[in-house]
Amino acid sequence: MQVSFACQHCERKIEVVFSGEPVSVVCCPDCRKTFTVMRPTIAEEILIDWENEALFQKIRADQTQTNNSSLTALVIQVVELLTWRDKGDGQVEAIRAMREWLLENESVSSIAELIHVADKRRRFRK
Repeated sequence: MQVSFACQHCERKIEVVFSGEPVSVVCCPDCRKTFTVMRPTIAEEILIDWENEALFQKIRADQTQTNNSSLTALVIQVVELLTWRDKGDGQVEAIRAMREWLLENESVSSIAELIHVADKRRRFRK
């Protein structure tokens, strides 16, 4: 890519050729002033950046939708387990379902770690 501009001091036309680097340092042949020139952004580069950003946002939205669906299914399962008419097994099963979901989704790593620690303590006491 070739770029040209007029020297700010002597008005001489200066040409810069960019091969791959984004920045180039040039010196005016007449007045010896030094300039740092950045390669102009091409419309295709901007388009690629926008496409990458759009793809990232789509992946993020899909992941959020998946997480929301998974959480909704968990809430329904827990409500069903808590409304069982039994001797309290539904509460135990609801807690197990919550633990499993937290461990599988690792949504909050500190909670998952606490569950692991609590399980180890229970096994140790038995």
